[in-house]
Amino acid sequence: MKKTNHGIVIIVIYVDDLIITRDSDVDIFDLKKFFKQKFEMKDLRELRYFLGIEVIQSPKRIWLLQRQYALNKLSEYGITGYKPISVPLEQNVKLSADE
Repeated sequence: MKKTNHGIVIIVIYVDDLIITRDSDVDIFDLKKFFKQKFEMKDLRELRYFLGIEVIQSPKRIWLLQRQYALNKLSEYGITGYKPISVPLEQNVKLSADE
């Protein structure tokens, strides 16, 4: 993480993949330019998948989904044709460490 005049830049590194996020597009452009001078690098643009997690972004929110992972597991165990059932747990329950 680095603080700049425009906000912060965060770099997440996993093996040979980088996720770069920021408060300012200027900082991202400068950082990518620096990295491209030092390393062979491909810019995949907006993050869609990372470590099996689907990423959906909107101006106000970011959703992290494991839909494809769940579908793969259902397929792996041969239960993709089954109908869903209700879960015996009240919906929208807020749990805390004290309860």
